[in-house]
Amino acid sequence: MLTSFLNKIKKLIDIESDADRQSAIAQIKNDVYLRGSNIFYLICSALIASVGLDVSSPAVIIGAMLISPLMSPILGIGLSLGIHDKENFFISVREFTLSVLLGLFVSTVYFALTPLGNSTTEILSRIKPTALDIIIAFFGGVAGIVAVTRSKIASALPGVAIATALMPPICVAGFGLASAQFEYFFGAIYLFFINAVFISFSSYLIVRYLKFPFKEYPDSKRLFRTKLIITTTVIIVAVPSFFIFYGVIKDVRLNQNVEKFVKKEIQSKDLKVIEWKYIPQKDTNNILSVYLVGKSLTVKKQDSLSSLLVNYNIERTKINFTQLSDDKGLEHMKGELKTDLLSTIKIVQKSNEEQNKTIKKEIYENDSVNLANIIYELKVFYPEIEEIGFTNNYINENMKKDTFAMKRMPILKIQWNSKIKNSELKLVTLKIYSIVKNKLKTDTLTLINLN
Repeated sequence: MLTSFLNKIKKLIDIESDADRQSAIAQIKNDVYLRGSNIFYLICSALIASVGLDVSSPAVIIGAMLISPLMSPILGIGLSLGIHDKENFFISVREFTLSVLLGLFVSTVYFALTPLGNSTTEILSRIKPTALDIIIAFFGGVAGIVAVTRSKIASALPGVAIATALMPPICVAGFGLASAQFEYFFGAIYLFFINAVFISFSSYLIVRYLKFPFKEYPDSKRLFRTKLIITTTVIIVAVPSFFIFYGVIKDVRLNQNVEKFVKKEIQSKDLKVIEWKYIPQKDTNNILSVYLVGKSLTVKKQDSLSSLLVNYNIERTKINFTQLSDDKGLEHMKGELKTDLLSTIKIVQKSNEEQNKTIKKEIYENDSVNLANIIYELKVFYPEIEEIGFTNNYINENMKKDTFAMKRMPILKIQWNSKIKNSELKLVTLKIYSIVKNKLKTDTLTLINLN
């Protein structure tokens, strides 16, 4: 009974019986060359991927993956190793190298000329490859080589192209070269080679599993040498990703512990945490910056909270509390974020101060939190900003003396550094204007650029 069940399972997952080996070999060998339409596909793919990365558009990046011809020489390398075709191996390596260099050249030129050229989320997501990328590349390669051995491959290959994502890392490497950010270049190139090596490796394994015919039957020594080279290469490429993955896991767990600590120990009915940042330090204690609104914390309470960090596995950390309920706290926040948040509190002219106590309190509690988040986001996404200042002017729209109706007229001042190009300043200003206006929920906003 068990044998019958296992036979049914084996038949269910069988990929040998309908594999067209000769057709697969011919197709891979034919598609491996970077010539004719493949050159145009590669250039178009590199340009589309670069634009998608530049504007942080996943849909555009997916489009670039679909037309990229990079998969063919990588499958060609795996096939050549599997059937011991020395000639086709060197051809595949040559065409693969030319494809990578062309994609890198096109993306570098694009990012050198683009008026945008910021580190978008799509770019940042491709500079720290981990062991998870190995899994994606390996099974993407399995699906790719199995699809090529079928007579009907149209439905499988687009998904394989998207999953393995070969072109975007090359374009991120191009961004790193164009912007002289070499940590981006090396991180993205490493991700690309993880994909390339493990797609080739999985292709080699499937080719041997499907018993593709050898072009030259190898002797035992040559067979051993080939397996040793493949195994060594795979290990060398894989090892760094496991260290990176371990670091990522540590960071995720640490952030989870910090978030749990902040919510359980600091956040309360009388005290609202509007922001926290954990800043690792190399030689000194790490810093946990916590921004608060509400009841003031005594020194004794701050020391008590610091002593609880150990209970959440947060070691070697100092807490910096910034309370926005006093001028000192506002000055501290201003120094860290390079902003002028003090002006957001002083929103009412002195002559109307008594009549506007309620308005002042509401704006303090609601706007100060919102503005702090807006400023932080702008500084992250636009590193060319040196300083941001907010001022809220208020006028009485009702001319009758016995009633009081305030209208807010916010002013945003931005000090830019020398890295911002005049050609892109107008476009960036329009984006920031729209973002801030929507987030403040105001129908009026004055934006002043200072260079």
